[in-house]
Amino acid sequence: MEYNERDNIHEIGSEAREIGSEAERKSERVSERASAAAQRTAEKVGSQMKNFAGRIRDTGPRVESRIHNTAERLAEKLERGSAYFTERQYEGTTRKITDYIRQHPGTSMMVGLAAGLLLALKRRQH
Repeated sequence: MEYNERDNIHEIGSEAREIGSEAERKSERVSERASAAAQRTAEKVGSQMKNFAGRIRDTGPRVESRIHNTAERLAEKLERGSAYFTERQYEGTTRKITDYIRQHPGTSMMVGLAAGLLLALKRRQH
């Protein structure tokens, strides 16, 4: 009888390890897809910001110098923002968020659930 219980315990432990490794693989695939989507979005946003900065810079000289200076400062800020996205300076942030989610899965799940509920309520109102 003791032998059967040991076998059962080993079998349960083995199944738990399989389930855990499968969950980890799925989590990694989801993380990779999210990272790729974030990268595509960041590149698109960076490119649009750079184009917008160029349009502002082109328009600036036709207006008074004070407005031109303001437009120049705005264009510089947009270019820095563009560099943030196009040069992938955000990647460290993505890694930090991923690490936090792995270290605090319960809290992360609650935040995700709350965000989903808020979005559902907002959508329902419109």
